Amino acid sequence: MAEPLRFSVDAFLEGGRLQRGVDLEVGEDRLTYGEQALPFSDVFWTSRRVGLLFVFSRDFTAAFNASDDRLEELARVLDGRLNGGALRRRLLEPLADEVVICSAGAAVSGSVEGEATSGLHVTVFTQRALHLFAREKHLCVEWPVDVLREAADSGRGTRTALELRKGDTSLRILYLFPEEIGAVREVAEKAHAPPAPMREEAIEMFARREVAGPTPARLPEFATSTETIRERAERAAAGLPSELRIRALLEPNFLEGHFQELGEIALGPLLFRKSAASRARSLAKAVEAMDAGQLQDDARAASLNSLRRLTDTYERELIRLTLGKRRVQKLQAELGISPAEQESLQGRFLAPVHKMAPQLQRLERAQAGLLLRLERLEAGPPEGEEAELDEAAEEWHAALVVVDRSFDGAWQELLSEVGQTWSETLLPRLVRAASAPRQRVPEWVKLLIIGIITTLIVASVALVALR
Repeated sequence: MAEPLRFSVDAFLEGGRLQRGVDLEVGEDRLTYGEQALPFSDVFWTSRRVGLLFVFSRDFTAAFNASDDRLEELARVLDGRLNGGALRRRLLEPLADEVVICSAGAAVSGSVEGEATSGLHVTVFTQRALHLFAREKHLCVEWPVDVLREAADSGRGTRTALELRKGDTSLRILYLFPEEIGAVREVAEKAHAPPAPMREEAIEMFARREVAGPTPARLPEFATSTETIRERAERAAAGLPSELRIRALLEPNFLEGHFQELGEIALGPLLFRKSAASRARSLAKAVEAMDAGQLQDDARAASLNSLRRLTDTYERELIRLTLGKRRVQKLQAELGISPAEQESLQGRFLAPVHKMAPQLQRLERAQAGLLLRLERLEAGPPEGEEAELDEAAEEWHAALVVVDRSFDGAWQELLSEVGQTWSETLLPRLVRAASAPRQRVPEWVKLLIIGIITTLIVASVALVALR
């Protein structure tokens, strides 16, 4: 059984009060802090917002606040415990007939058809309506609405709220990203024609998947490749001071190979997953290969692995250059990477990964919508209409392309950090190691050698005299 993980967070359990600086423990089947025990058994959604992580359950709704690094790690651990993709598909199953625009955890206040509504909700915006989920409650506001606008939050002027009104319904929604608000406004302000009446279907003996097999995978063009990694590594290495490289006694093309290796480590999981998706025998398997949550975990782990490789490579070169030098241990301690520097480097290496969160969240929404429509099509009659699946696949493709470019952009940002670290810190230290004076033979060793030689000469003379 895995050891529980602990996080220091500010915790808010709806219906209670905010508790600051509590020790949150993540076990195999529950969250616990203080006297609160929040079981995973009925959790149906988690949502990352700026500085917050929402957890929605049939029994409770909770929000946690911490630094972005800690929240990212907490969200990753929860997804591993909860299988977040399956939870989202389960919640969205009743909305399979609708096209999901976006979904998010949000704070809602106001009323729906005259009934007071407030607190944290999962908000799902579709082309037909706004759906609100909280515990056992499901509320719906159909488009179009009378008023839909952005407004500054009265409590915090820098935060934007989405307000809507329709008859006896009046809602104010917080914690939506600007791009989500824009997408909602574009859809909600249009009047939609009523859905076409359902036609009677002939009773089918077989589902589509039984007679047609799985839907084949279709993938977009990707930009990131081993060739782009090599080209950028060569450009980054060429930008470093050649004089320092020579004085540090590095082998020819050492930095080019080192930068390329770091790129292959950082982008390896993405390339591996793209390769697996391209070989997938079905669209469902391709989506599984490119899972957004796993890509997030891969990106974080790969960045940390790149950092470990950088520090190992530097330490190896430092040891090589300090062998045979005076006071070698002190020299290595002075020129080594300190714990404070290691911590700073870790933050800089993870920063590009954290910036990818919105793109990966978009991919997660797209893959959930695609899998819903794929399941509906394959479980339906053999001649089922593919238009909805094609639309969802196009959205997934678009999200994949954005994620691919985000990985490439993150690597370029990371490569810039690596180049700066070598040129400003590591190369100058290696130059110092290379130019440090070599170790001289200690005086006592010299005297010992002279004594041994003298003894041998005296012994030789004595042997000659005895003869």
